[in-house]
Amino acid sequence: MKKSMIAILMSLALIAVGVAPVMAQSGTDITTLVAGGSSGPINSSAAFTAGASSKISGNVTAVAAVTIGASATVSGSIKAGAGFTSGAYSKIQGSVQAQAAYTSGANSTVAGSVNAGADFTSGANSIIVGDVFVTGDITLGANSKILGSVHSGSGTIVYGSGATVGSVK
Repeated sequence: MKKSMIAILMSLALIAVGVAPVMAQSGTDITTLVAGGSSGPINSSAAFTAGASSKISGNVTAVAAVTIGASATVSGSIKAGAGFTSGAYSKIQGSVQAQAAYTSGANSTVAGSVNAGADFTSGANSIIVGDVFVTGDITLGANSKILGSVHSGSGTIVYGSGATVGSVK
């Protein structure tokens, strides 16, 4: 009986390990969401662009670059296989991970942390609630705020007028 229970538990564990990655990658495989459109999670096998004022309920994952239009909202995190660009007044309720450069529009908000594989540029009056980890330079727009810490791989951080960070590491 004990051996049977162990075998059943091991089988369930192996099934869970095999199913979890599939579940983590669920989402619609599209490259473009029209302006004003809405969608659930996105898992694009190419680049992904969300038009202005679009709404995404969930995470966005793309093999290549991700662009979120002006006034668009994402209720999850973003993972871009290349660069990431957000439009003015965009709102990301999770974190952003980009393999290349990240450029945010003016008055944009990221509720989590940012990781970029190149330079990071924030638009004027933008807010990052978490930490910013960048392999390249950091350029902060006027009055932009990073509430967490900043980590620049190049050691270069340029502050626009009135820009603030929680700390520099």
